[in-house]
Amino acid sequence: MGRPEPRRGRSDDARDAAQQRGRRGREARRGRLVSPVLPRSRGSQIYLCLLVGVGVGLALVGVGHWRAGLLVVGVTFGLGGLARAVVPQDHVGMLRVRGRTFDIVWLTLLGVSLAVLALVVPPGPPA
Repeated sequence: MGRPEPRRGRSDDARDAAQQRGRRGREARRGRLVSPVLPRSRGSQIYLCLLVGVGVGLALVGVGHWRAGLLVVGVTFGLGGLARAVVPQDHVGMLRVRGRTFDIVWLTLLGVSLAVLALVVPPGPPA
């Protein structure tokens, strides 16, 4: 039995892929704006928002507001656990890492731990 070969016009056709890449490149060269590809599933859109939240929290930590940054990251992970519990299974997208229970427990535990750490650590002596 021979190996399956790609057919013309299919997604694995090299000519079709080259033509699609060429079209996008020509549009960009002509001055047309090529819109960014946004995630389609609801879970992937939520995941993108969670990445932004973690980025904001890490930026706060980077500029010296570690308590606020850690709280933002903790709340973001907590919201991620809530989102994983609410979003239907067929729309989870990149929000799914392991099983549903593992994702919910892990994100919630991590979020609560970071938020509690940010709130419990006493402030240091004034500099």
